[in-house]
Amino acid sequence: MMKTTARWLADYVQTGLSPEKLAEVLTLSGTEVELMEAVGADTRFTLEVTSNRTDCLSVLGLAREVAAVTGKPLKLPSPSYRTAADKASDFASVKIEPDALAACPYYTAQLIRGVKVGPSPAWLRERLEGIGLASVNNIVDITNFVLFETGQPLHAFDLSKLAGRRIVVRMARAKEKFSPIADRKQRPFLELDTSTLVIADAEKPQAVGGVMGGALSQVTESTTDILLESAYFEPRGIKAASRRLELSSDSSFRFERDVDVAQVLAASRRAAQLILEVAGGDVLDGVLEAGEASPRSREVTLDPALISRVLGIEVSPAEVRRILLALGLSASEQGMRFVAPSFRPDLERDIDLVEEVGRVYGLDRVQAPLRMTVAMARPTRRQRVRARVREVMRGLGFSEGLSDSFVNPRTSVAAFTIEGASHTAIEARNPVNAALPALRRNLLGSLLLSLQTNQRQALAQPRIYEVANVFTPRAASRESGEHEVLGLLGRDFADVKGAVETLLARLGIEAALGLKSEPDTIFAPGRAARLSLGGEVMGVVGEPSAAVMKEFDCEGRCALAELHLGLLVRHWRETPRFTAPARFPAAERDLAVVLDASRSWAEVVACVRGACDGTLRDVELFDEFRGKQVPPGKKSLAFRLTFRHDERTLRAEEVQAQVDAAVEALSRKLGGALRA
Repeated sequence: MMKTTARWLADYVQTGLSPEKLAEVLTLSGTEVELMEAVGADTRFTLEVTSNRTDCLSVLGLAREVAAVTGKPLKLPSPSYRTAADKASDFASVKIEPDALAACPYYTAQLIRGVKVGPSPAWLRERLEGIGLASVNNIVDITNFVLFETGQPLHAFDLSKLAGRRIVVRMARAKEKFSPIADRKQRPFLELDTSTLVIADAEKPQAVGGVMGGALSQVTESTTDILLESAYFEPRGIKAASRRLELSSDSSFRFERDVDVAQVLAASRRAAQLILEVAGGDVLDGVLEAGEASPRSREVTLDPALISRVLGIEVSPAEVRRILLALGLSASEQGMRFVAPSFRPDLERDIDLVEEVGRVYGLDRVQAPLRMTVAMARPTRRQRVRARVREVMRGLGFSEGLSDSFVNPRTSVAAFTIEGASHTAIEARNPVNAALPALRRNLLGSLLLSLQTNQRQALAQPRIYEVANVFTPRAASRESGEHEVLGLLGRDFADVKGAVETLLARLGIEAALGLKSEPDTIFAPGRAARLSLGGEVMGVVGEPSAAVMKEFDCEGRCALAELHLGLLVRHWRETPRFTAPARFPAAERDLAVVLDASRSWAEVVACVRGACDGTLRDVELFDEFRGKQVPPGKKSLAFRLTFRHDERTLRAEEVQAQVDAAVEALSRKLGGALRA
């Protein structure tokens, strides 16, 4: 999450656009503005920044995006100041211990003497308060300002409070104590371990590297000399330390996502210039450095024909160069060879540059070409549905099975049909295999035989689908009543039911599914349901009973389903309906509820939907558990609630209110309780 204001952006790129239009430019270029708020005469933007665009965690990065899209010039700060005659190395030193080099490859510090700590000027307070930061003092405010401006975190130490006037970047010692700036009342001291990187003086830790500074060396009104830190820290170590210590900051947020090592010195010089302007003092000559900066850059050659082939539009080479140069890339004098800057590590291949050209040029300008195709033959509606079913089931991870149409009519599942009616088996007069004389009336037995075969060969639990014919006698006749069905074999009830629901959604079948108690004895009690569509029985789903599993010599759990293909063909919507993609992000919350084993998932869904308002978009079951941790006669259902508003971003408290209402309804109506 990144915050800035319209006026702060205007410091670097003058567009003349309204805040609303500016938000549209940012969103269409790939950095979505989730929230706009009036802050006095200014407008605050809250933006969702994707993980590959850490450069947009800075106002300059966002301004660069705006400049590229609008074609307006970008005004970058160019810090300039005089240094004192005294050398910084005569008054302090910095060092990285060998075991800390991987966690902190590069560390720099500048010394500024004679500063006057006090309130910040109005322009500085306005910028920080515009994004919701409280002003502390002019020194701390400048470090925060530069952090948001450049994306490079900084920290100012009171030089007089650093023992030995030394900075030692090292790993913490076991059980070493550290006093953070934040959260001092609740946790005056934190206990560190040897995996935590610290910025220490000659005696003790003064900061947790990349996470937070310490209370013992913070800048106060009595401070006159400061050591200004700017460094590069390895992201994984910062993330681990932040979670372990339960400390987070705007600095750790950026270091966790990787910062541009080339900005380390540039940001330090920018902060030094601003400190001289607002607090006075002298910058000592030279920068104290330890380690080595290794900026990353890559050369990429772009073929203009690739842009046309991928985007379907012609973009002139001059416009391509303009866009990529505006985004901070450098280019050869002629041709299409570009060097990606170190702040864009996501640009590695030519296709990445094509994407940049497309999003800045405007994907809305891509025209859909008109093509004429001549079809010599068109598959029937049933053939098209059959092909679509196979496509969906493969996508869900099911393998297609092909089994014998002849079965043993004396198994417990042989007489089962979707409608529930029992029919006499149609038997061959002279069967090829005397043990399999009858035409099958369902696919359930065939699927259980497939499970048996897989288990006997010690193969993984199969997920199988089969589209095939089943046979029932016609009235007053021994002739075959042949019709096509879809059979499924999956891990459990939730797995197979979810596959059925996904298939119906992909076929555009919007009619509600009515789940009814399944009386057939081949299924385990409470683990089966009959599915109806448009008043007609369309299928069944359930877990076989223990007796059936034993009869087929199968172990563990599985679930079966059988659906009438004819009903799928009849209700299939061949022309899909499209809806615009959501403009605002979803909020997801996971719940685990313990309730009576007899309660069905349908009851849970109905209860939750009845308790929540229209922002609840989906209720998805992802786990069911019965075992020692759950009381006898109970089961635990873990499911995900997805909320989304069509007109704005939902606030955390709104989502929590819906979750609380759902939990209360589950407790009151179904006797459910949150699992501890």
